[in-house]
Amino acid sequence: MQAVALHIERHDQAHGFDDAVPGDWSIERLTESAVPKLRLATRDVASGKPLRYSALHEGTELPRDAKVGTAVRPGGRVVIAPEFENAGRV
Repeated sequence: MQAVALHIERHDQAHGFDDAVPGDWSIERLTESAVPKLRLATRDVASGKPLRYSALHEGTELPRDAKVGTAVRPGGRVVIAPEFENAGRV
C-alpha cells in the first residue's frame, strides 16, 4: 500500500511534524514511531514503567489494530495523547 501523508502532533501542540507513513502500518506502530519524534517521555520517571499513548483523529481515538491507510485520510491530522491509565501505574 502507498504512503499516507499526515501531520502528527502532540496533544499539547508543543511539537508536530509532517510525515509520509506506510498505509499498511497499524495505528499502534504509527504511535510508537511518533512518540520519540514528538519528544514525549517513554517511561514514568518514578516507577520506570513504560508509558502508553493513543492516536486521535478528528477527536476520536483510533483503534490500535486499524491500518493507517483506512483509518486516516491523506493529509489528515493525528494527535498523540497520553493514556489516562498511566497515572495509575505509578
